[in-house]
Amino acid sequence: MHANKSTILAALLMLIGPAAIADEQRAKANYMLNCQGCHTADGSGHQGRNIPTLKNYMGKFLKVEGGREFLIQVPGASQALLSSEQLAELTNWMLREFDPKSLKDNFIPYQTQEVHQLRQHKVIDFTPVRNSLVKKIELLP
Repeated sequence: MHANKSTILAALLMLIGPAAIADEQRAKANYMLNCQGCHTADGSGHQGRNIPTLKNYMGKFLKVEGGREFLIQVPGASQALLSSEQLAELTNWMLREFDPKSLKDNFIPYQTQEVHQLRQHKVIDFTPVRNSLVKKIELLP
């Protein structure tokens, strides 16, 4: 007897669903605890306080050289009291939540080991680095 595709899919979702939901809930909770105070609940930031928007913009950093690294090395991320696994999970969630249109179909999610390595090289004076990346982003087609 052969199971139909929907039965197989339902069984797979039952196996992986709870973990995926828990990871998304943990990422959202970590955003609320570590990022939302400055970047706001919807990721729009505070222009008056020089807190940049994540909304419809964060993913653009992935399109310029050095941008992928910057998203992890910026002090708010690299120095967060999160494990590298949690920071990878959080950053991937933020990209999908706040700027899904900027993500290409071939988006490679951050992995724990990559995040761990990137955190070893913190950007302390991040404003000039960010400004340089923003200039590159503005030149994108």
